[in-house]
Formats: sequence, structure tokens, C-alpha cells
Amino acid sequence: MTLAPVDLNLAVADEAHVDAARRAVLREARRLTLDETFLGRLALVVQEMARNLLLHAGHGELHFNRNGQGFDLLAVDSGPGMANVAQCLSDHYSTKGTMGAGLGAIRRLSDRFDIYSQAGRGTVVFSRFELGADKSRDGLISGALSTPYPGEEVCGDAWAVKGNRVMVCDGLGHGVSAHLVGQRARELFLAHDPAMPLAQLMEQFHRALMSTRGGALAFAEVLLAEGQLNFCGIGNIAGSLVADKSRGLVSANGTIGYKAGRIQPYSYPWDESSLLIMSSDGLTSKCGMSGYPGLTQRHPAVVAAVLHRDFRRHNDDATVLVLKNA
Repeated sequence: MTLAPVDLNLAVADEAHVDAARRAVLREARRLTLDETFLGRLALVVQEMARNLLLHAGHGELHFNRNGQGFDLLAVDSGPGMANVAQCLSDHYSTKGTMGAGLGAIRRLSDRFDIYSQAGRGTVVFSRFELGADKSRDGLISGALSTPYPGEEVCGDAWAVKGNRVMVCDGLGHGVSAHLVGQRARELFLAHDPAMPLAQLMEQFHRALMSTRGGALAFAEVLLAEGQLNFCGIGNIAGSLVADKSRGLVSANGTIGYKAGRIQPYSYPWDESSLLIMSSDGLTSKCGMSGYPGLTQRHPAVVAAVLHRDFRRHNDDATVLVLKNA
């Protein structure tokens, strides 16, 4: 059985939110597993992440994504940050008079762990739980963060990863009708033949989404052996390639499912240091990596969370997807 992805975006600003976050995450996790040892590890990590948001930043956001056979957790804040991350990760070190085991426990209990912090700008903590073998394919790893228009229960954006290909879709407007566009696009993407050229794939989506309100859509694929990135976009999904220098990726004007205009894929060089960033227009046009030393070396989920935190508009659905070499 294939389950739809779940994105929980939970505000943490009160002690009551800690238990509420743990219950919400476990409720969704039990849809995939009843392994009590696994669920116990997950519950402890959620609790430690949420408590750290309160203790060290006063408030923050906990994001939970279930996509495929695993779970990603991101704790995001704009608090005082850490001057020395390595020291804060060591057991028994605490700035708040606690036992100092929080970050170390999160790292030990997670299948994958990463952290990025800047003094005065805040912290992002990433934890991944895997229910099987590592699902990384084609030597690539990815991460994404997607949040709905404030006040809406569903998001009009959608993203997906299939092998060496990724997709970001922004349904026109927001709310349920936009959400239906994004989810239909995701279903089509996960079912498509990966041998299909991107231009042909975009044409197929254009026809399939004509019964919806349409939106913006972009695909990218990385061909490692050829050292090449192919990108095909319609509408205002922003794409950028970060390597020795950053460059924007070209999308055509139009609305997928309504009036697509000319469908034209473009190719760019890709090497071991390259980083692909794709985002909906819920992020400002100023979104970029300048001013974040060392961020390109972090897990893509951490990169996505930092950019989402610092550049989202707060008046639209907002999605960031990041892809890099494993």
C-alpha cells in the first residue's frame, strides 16, 4: 500500500506543545510501523527537539515529513544560535542547567543526523529515521520543506523525488483546489517512466492537469556519468545551481494545465560540488546561499530548512527542495 506523504508543521511555543508534537508525530508514524522500539526512539527525538526549541530559543517550529518508507524531522528556530556546535553536541554540556544530553541523544537515536547553527541567527536540527535500507539512489541525496498558506490546513505546493529526478509544483492560488493540483502532479510524477524525456513529460503533465486550475511546474534530472543537469520548467518555480558560482535556471512563461507556451529543457554542467535548489514563489527572489558559511556541506534537508526559515514570504504556500551528491 502506498501512503500519501504527510507534512506536519508544528509550532512549539509552550510546554504543552511538546507533548502535542510527540502525539501528532507518533499518530502518523504508526500508519507505517507498529515497531515499538522504533516508535520509542522516534518519540524521544521529537520530545528532545521540541524541548530544545523552548529552552534555547523560546519558540520555534517542528517539521515532520513522511515520504516513502521513512521519516524526516526538522527543528527550526531563529534564536541565539550556537557559537560552538561541537561543544553543544558533547554530553553533559549545557547552557541551561539541564543534563546536557539532548543533542547527543538525538544524534545517537537517529539513523541520520545533521545540524547547522549561526550565533545570532538560529539553529536547524535534522533527524532521519529509516524503516529499511537507505533509499538514496544514483549517488544523490535530497531534502525538502513545504508549508501551507498561513491558516490553511493543506498546502497547494507539492514536491517529489524519483531516482535521479525531482519535481516541484505550485498549484495556482492556495487551499484545497491548489492542493489537488499539487497532489495530482505528485502522483503523475511518481508513476512516470523515468526514460521519458523531460519535455515529453511536461507535455504529458500539461494535458493531464487541464481538468484542474493548473499552476507552475518544474522538473530536474542529474546525469552523473555525463556531468549534466537537465531542467524543464513552466511558470515561476525558481531553480538555481550552486557550484563555484550560482546561476539561475531558465523556466518558460505560462501555466501548466492552461497555457504552457514553449516547452524547452535546458542543460547545465554538474560536478561533485554542485547543489540544486528549487523553490515555489512562497520564497522571496532574494533566496540564496550568500551569508551561510559551510551550509553547502550540510544535508539537503538542513539547507532547505535554513532557506525556508529566512526567505519565506508568510503569505503563500512555500516549498524548497535541495539536491546534491551523496
